[in-house]
Amino acid sequence: SGYHPNPYHNSTHAADVTQILHYILFPGGMHNMINISPEDALASIISGAIHDYDHPGFNNNFHVRTNAYLSTLYNDRSVLENHHCASVFELMKNPKFNLLASLSNEQRKDVRDTIVDVVLSTDMGNHAKIFQTFRKRLQDDAEWQHKEDIRLALSIAIKMADISNTARPQHLYLQWAKKIADEFY
Repeated sequence: SGYHPNPYHNSTHAADVTQILHYILFPGGMHNMINISPEDALASIISGAIHDYDHPGFNNNFHVRTNAYLSTLYNDRSVLENHHCASVFELMKNPKFNLLASLSNEQRKDVRDTIVDVVLSTDMGNHAKIFQTFRKRLQDDAEWQHKEDIRLALSIAIKMADISNTARPQHLYLQWAKKIADEFY
């Protein structure tokens, strides 16, 4: 497994985010509000599953401040999020793990590009910029049909799913809060 036994950023968190993301998109109705293609749906669900893949248990700020290898590799920009994507796409070079093998080259590129955009959007360092773009886009009356609109909506959906534990019943929220405190403090 590419998920480590971190208190918070582990396979349970990945499954939780994936499940909530699915709920937002389908039972929650986002797919009816915007034009989500099958490729967008696939990219979104994969993004939820991999968004913290190989998370080392330290945040981006730690990597940048300590001049860690990953920080240098990704030029201090969305260090962990770039690492999560790169690690999974490297793993998918093995035919045994290539979830996209049955897709056409065009579909593969579309799914990959969407995954990268969506996973990179989980960097909290970019939250204000993404949210500002989203708020501005909501004021526009045009329908959400362009690829950049769809990817923005999917980015907001994964961001909601990633921090959704704050909206859980208090006993669940407190368990998640303790896990993140144990990991980072």
